[in-house]
Amino acid sequence: MTRVCVITTVHPPNDIRISKELNTLSKAGYEVIYIAKKGKFENDKITYWPITEYQGRLNRLIKGSREALQKALDANADIYHFHDPELIGLGTKLKHRGKKVVYDIHEEYPSVILSKNWIPKIFRSPIARFTDVYERRAVEQMNGIVVVVPEQLERFPNKKEVAILPNYPETEFLNSMRKNTDEERVRFVYSGSIDVDRSIKEMIDAFFMLNDKYNISLDLLGPIHNEELKEYINHKQKESDALTYRGVLPYNDAIEVVSQCDIGLMVMHRGRSKEMSSPLKMFEYLGLGLPIIASDFKKWHEVLDERPCALFVDSDSAEDIAEKMEILIKDEKLRSQMRDNAIEISRKYTWKSVEDRLLKLYRSL
Repeated sequence: MTRVCVITTVHPPNDIRISKELNTLSKAGYEVIYIAKKGKFENDKITYWPITEYQGRLNRLIKGSREALQKALDANADIYHFHDPELIGLGTKLKHRGKKVVYDIHEEYPSVILSKNWIPKIFRSPIARFTDVYERRAVEQMNGIVVVVPEQLERFPNKKEVAILPNYPETEFLNSMRKNTDEERVRFVYSGSIDVDRSIKEMIDAFFMLNDKYNISLDLLGPIHNEELKEYINHKQKESDALTYRGVLPYNDAIEVVSQCDIGLMVMHRGRSKEMSSPLKMFEYLGLGLPIIASDFKKWHEVLDERPCALFVDSDSAEDIAEKMEILIKDEKLRSQMRDNAIEISRKYTWKSVEDRLLKLYRSL
């Protein structure tokens, strides 16, 4: 039996994308060892080796990578599959030991760096350029790569051993969670990372423009990565009990909350990495039958325009977001039509339809 070792030091052990890949590999007959930081992980078909969750990025980068490498060597796997750019050094060391290595590139990281507020602005461009060169050279050494969208491959034009794995959900679960909401209150929801590159303030401001006029609510789910935003959300919650921050929930619990809502918000500020993204939340909203209010990104139009199920907004304009929210609040018939369209579209975008791409890559190694 071929042994695979999957490694991440950044993502939680129950990361949805990684979990889907683990299940696909296990079902295909691979023996899978999973190295990830300590946390909740329940899958008796996968051998889970937890590593220390180090505090601080530098500690994680140095100590976490060192611990992960030692465990990876102990695994003595046939194929190694790592998920974080900070593990490129680990991947290179494994290659030098004659191992087959796959790099799973979740985002276009040089573009992501340009939007990281914790990096002083003067350093962002140089760090992004260095990351671009470093990652390109590393990819040349890897046996294969996995990306989320085809646009990512523009940086790696000569790489042949590739699997494009979009963030499509396991729709059987979403179908079982789908609900028809009968409340008079129209419930909006945002599920995902809460950071400055998302239009969190604009969405909340738009909500408050309408809150006194209509019976509505807004639920926010996900980790907050910015202290200023955390304070802002706490302050706004005190102004109205119709705004609720629910924190970071287990995946099934988060889907349960989203399934009880009427309209999904997916509004992010412009940036190359965001505009080319294939966000899981989009496909979850579709699978649960939620009409969507989304940033006006060309990539998202490609999916959401197949059947009218979304209204697009200027992500920098709370007024525009409020205008589109009001359209859906007032028009229940439109919401119902968009709901049916969302469900119809979701049937096309399933993990089952793409998972064999990963297995095909593995067979080619």
